[in-house]
Amino acid sequence: MRESALPTWITHTVAYLALGMFSQAAPPKAATEATAVPSLESRNYVGPLADAYSRIDPTKDGWNTEALNEAANEQLHLLQSWLTNMESDSLPALSKSFRSTPWIPSQLNTAFSADGLTVRRSINKAASKPSMGLKEAASTLQQAFAPGSLKLKFKLYRVDPKPNSTQFLTNVRVEASGLAPNVTPKAKKQHVAEWNLTWERKGLQAELMSITLQAFEEVVHAGASAPVIFEDRTHAVLGDNASYHEQLLNSTDHWRSRISRDFGVDVVANHGMALGDVNGDLLDDVYLCMQGGLPNRLYLRQSDGTLKDVSRESGADWLDYCASALIVDFNNDGHRDLVVGQEWRLLFMENDGKGHFELAFGLGTMAQTYSLAAADYDGDGDVDLYACGYNGSTNSIRQGAMGEPMPYHDAQNGGPSMLLRNDGNWEFNEATAEVGMDHNNNRFSFAASWEDYDNDGDLDLYVANDYGRNNLYQQTNGRFIDIASELGLEDMSSGMSVAWGDYNRDGNMDLYVSNMFSAAGNRITYQRQFQTQTDDSIRKVFQRHARGNSLFESIGKGQFQDVSVERDVTMGRWAWGSAFIDVNNDSWQDLIVANGFISAEDTGDL
Repeated sequence: MRESALPTWITHTVAYLALGMFSQAAPPKAATEATAVPSLESRNYVGPLADAYSRIDPTKDGWNTEALNEAANEQLHLLQSWLTNMESDSLPALSKSFRSTPWIPSQLNTAFSADGLTVRRSINKAASKPSMGLKEAASTLQQAFAPGSLKLKFKLYRVDPKPNSTQFLTNVRVEASGLAPNVTPKAKKQHVAEWNLTWERKGLQAELMSITLQAFEEVVHAGASAPVIFEDRTHAVLGDNASYHEQLLNSTDHWRSRISRDFGVDVVANHGMALGDVNGDLLDDVYLCMQGGLPNRLYLRQSDGTLKDVSRESGADWLDYCASALIVDFNNDGHRDLVVGQEWRLLFMENDGKGHFELAFGLGTMAQTYSLAAADYDGDGDVDLYACGYNGSTNSIRQGAMGEPMPYHDAQNGGPSMLLRNDGNWEFNEATAEVGMDHNNNRFSFAASWEDYDNDGDLDLYVANDYGRNNLYQQTNGRFIDIASELGLEDMSSGMSVAWGDYNRDGNMDLYVSNMFSAAGNRITYQRQFQTQTDDSIRKVFQRHARGNSLFESIGKGQFQDVSVERDVTMGRWAWGSAFIDVNNDSWQDLIVANGFISAEDTGDL
């Protein structure tokens, strides 16, 4: 249905379980023995929620390391408050023998400097011996920022108990930002560091024994005199449209309380957008997919850079749940048409050249279509379409963004994706099985991208799948074979997006895949009691699952090597989309990663 059929009445998030981590945990006794962690004191809960609290207490089922994580995080919150507010009563609990290394290295090497942006990194990777008190070490950080400007965040992602001891180690990512001191105009500064912390457990509490700096990076933007890289112009571009204020600025929770669930409003929803010139003025316009019950929006770009809402006039203001769209000339008339992926169907809309659309035809799908990829794969001059399938229509266990993957790390019960061959005059025929793309076509597919990665003259397709292995369909004479396993490109993780680009300028296309970085996953999957009933290869799969994004460098002749860790590109947080783009026009392709999760007052996410 479209908006004109009913009265008009961006949170982009997906919730996941913490990697299914507790599904095969060993009993408490075996877990305690495996990690050699002395038993933690048992918490006593009272009141009406006592049973509920007891059920989520990690000490009740042998996950003592998560209790250690909680104890350490309590002290890190105090440390953060003390460093940013200088409140003496918020000092963390310190061991009498506490010592720290400096929090900023004495020697830094300039890794990049251009257009007022400077990146410096620590030269010596070897950690020095902790010798400072807390206030002395903290002063090295505090003096690096203008008073009152420091913002700080700690993210604890690894817990390692010392065998037969009450001591334990943690790895923490430290992110600090603010203004550089004694600089006019004010320069912006950011620090990213890795700390190793040693703790002493005291009952259910933890005392900090030492802090050792392991890695450090400083980024400085030289202030008002330097070019601005990015500036938020959302309101300036969209602010004149009522739909921006009445629809786009309201959260999913806002609409869930106002629109019937039957329309398809979902707290964990995926909605894409499309860019393209729909009215022939050589300016790219914007089409936004929306939750069920809210109209999709088409905004025409004006000569002054602003966007004008023409959704109702365009005829493309669908009210159904829509996840994806592309603006492509499908019938070769010179006008860019529109294809919209709704939950269980694809809608092809013909453009009259002025941005007015009429439904050419629609077809049903066997899966929810979460994204689309268009290309002329067969070289006949007509643009074909690949539709990524997520939940299958025959999967009655659970629908929605989270699905019901089985098994979690290598799910093969997703809905089938479709390759639609364009045979001209709005005739599309499914060619999935005909060309061999039905092989391994049972995943939870999130995104796909066409590229002639092996430089043989025909297009190949990489598909990023949630909950497990990805696909690389290599084309030879119109037939496709999935060779991701052969090339080491399965990247078993939570595939969300695909980006091709020649980042090292060697003439070969490299591959970047967005996944999820999970602090909880990095902590839990490295514990001995995790997945005790499986072999080490399965545990390594889960560890990889929590690692984050992946960069595969082409080494020529269609071969790749995983350089994710070496290039330091795994930490994209909970990443959804990514793209290679030369941000600063220096002829080197940079990476942009879009990320996020369900927002809450407590920022201690998974």
